[in-house]
Amino acid sequence: MEGGLYKGFFPCSIVNVMLITGVQGSVITTASSVPTSAYDYVIVGAGVGGIIAADRLSEVGKKVLLLERGGPSTGETSGDYNAPWAAGTNLTKFDIPGLYESEFSDPDPWYWCQDITVKAGCLLGGGATLNGGLYWYPTDADFSVENGWPSGWQDHAQYTNAVIARLPSTDHPSTDGQRYLEQTFGVMQQLLEPQGYRHLTINDEPNSKDHVYGHSAFDFIDGKRAGPVATYLQTAEVRPNFTYKDFVYVSSVMRNGSQVTGVRTNDTSLGAGGVVSLNPNGRVILSSGSYGTSRILFQSGIGPSDMLALVKNNTEAAVHLPPQSQWINLPVGMNVSDNPSIKLVFTHPSVDSYENWADVWTDPRPADAAQYLKNQSGVFASSSARVNFWRAYAGSDGITRFMQGTVRPGAGSVNTTNPYNASQLFTMTTYLSQGVTSRGRLGINGSLTGMPLVNPWFQDPIDKAVLLEGIKDIVSGIATVPNLTLVTPDNHTTIDAYVNSYNPASMNSNHWVGAAKIGTDPTTAVVDTDARVFGMNNLFVIDASIIPALPMGNPQGMIMSVAERATAKILALAGGP
Repeated sequence: MEGGLYKGFFPCSIVNVMLITGVQGSVITTASSVPTSAYDYVIVGAGVGGIIAADRLSEVGKKVLLLERGGPSTGETSGDYNAPWAAGTNLTKFDIPGLYESEFSDPDPWYWCQDITVKAGCLLGGGATLNGGLYWYPTDADFSVENGWPSGWQDHAQYTNAVIARLPSTDHPSTDGQRYLEQTFGVMQQLLEPQGYRHLTINDEPNSKDHVYGHSAFDFIDGKRAGPVATYLQTAEVRPNFTYKDFVYVSSVMRNGSQVTGVRTNDTSLGAGGVVSLNPNGRVILSSGSYGTSRILFQSGIGPSDMLALVKNNTEAAVHLPPQSQWINLPVGMNVSDNPSIKLVFTHPSVDSYENWADVWTDPRPADAAQYLKNQSGVFASSSARVNFWRAYAGSDGITRFMQGTVRPGAGSVNTTNPYNASQLFTMTTYLSQGVTSRGRLGINGSLTGMPLVNPWFQDPIDKAVLLEGIKDIVSGIATVPNLTLVTPDNHTTIDAYVNSYNPASMNSNHWVGAAKIGTDPTTAVVDTDARVFGMNNLFVIDASIIPALPMGNPQGMIMSVAERATAKILALAGGP
């Protein structure tokens, strides 16, 4: 276990704590007596989907238990991981948007799950507490049948609007209403408008995603990171029928055939042997993200036979695996998508690279730090992104794919043989989003570590051809912008050679969807149109894993809309608590 995992975050409800080394989240609690509490709904994972589901279910009087394997994050949730310059405040690493880039250079990154090989958040809020905060309202096309959604999910507006009412986006998050470090916007304006792009406030026209650009939009409130932790969780926590427990690791659900009878955890204060009990007709919702949810399903005897065989061969996990006669063969971990991303690095004399964000944790610019601490305004009220753009491309297979771009000052790495001015760097990340046809697979190894098994990027060569076309269109306009220079790739490397030699591990956008895909056919999907696991009566999934294909933009906004809709569907089902 990472020595810095807890950072003083122990909740008062955890007593007699024993740390088991080697497995993050293995905090076993003991109690002198075992409580007899049972719940209408047990929700596993306090990320975007789990928090929204917990709030909506407790809102209508259901007795809800929300479990999170990690600990507090923001100051509002008793987190206390503060930058040195924010010591003594209630502003943690996860409150201050401008500290986002420091997550990847922290010498003690305890907040990333240690048993998943890609970046996944193990703390309250999950990925929404660690991402760049880009927040795009979903488009109608995101929920279309053509984008993999079953019939009946197309009328998303009511649920998307419910999210927006709780959490509107902002493209000027500083409390003074001003935008800071915006030089890249002027450069991109010169580059994109001659290519037919128009400027708009992007979330004012969610369905406009072809030849458009605008200021980056975020789910920040009052100059701080927000998301469901600052909104939905706060309303849930005041209800007596809602219980939240952190530092609780869920390994599997207990099954009697198609019925979940309990949830197996490492916290014996929740029940004998750590098993959480359900009320009559109680239900379980998995909201642990594509990797976490998949692993719980595998350990519960649900998934492809090769993954279940790995669980069976794992001495510790095998004892809780249902008998093979009760295994359910579903394509868990199959059909996954993630945005392939390619970074380009430029210089322009107008740009302030902000020291590539290298010093924001330990030694920020004093005036900017002071301004933020005073009233949550200035540079630190935003994460690093400053500009976003989209363009549609027709592939040779007749499928329309969308290229998304995100632009930020600074660069994490530069690969060039030419001299350049490091203080003038900025990065453009080009993604392929809706319309991507490549699929991969995720799963576990014998130690139950979550990992990609088949990379989902460029499995279909048409995806690569489309993104190459989009990148070439962008760089074709460089000559029209005075003093704009592309340094990675440099002028000794063609765009084709650069993309063809790009490290697949660097293409990861960590927007994994599809691992527990929604659909109508259990041979190709894991959950039905009500988000219920095929073959199960009372087991559901609400997280990114049920999304069948990539949306138009970063998926957080879509996941929240899905959570609102799926929760409403679950409540409408007969036979519940």
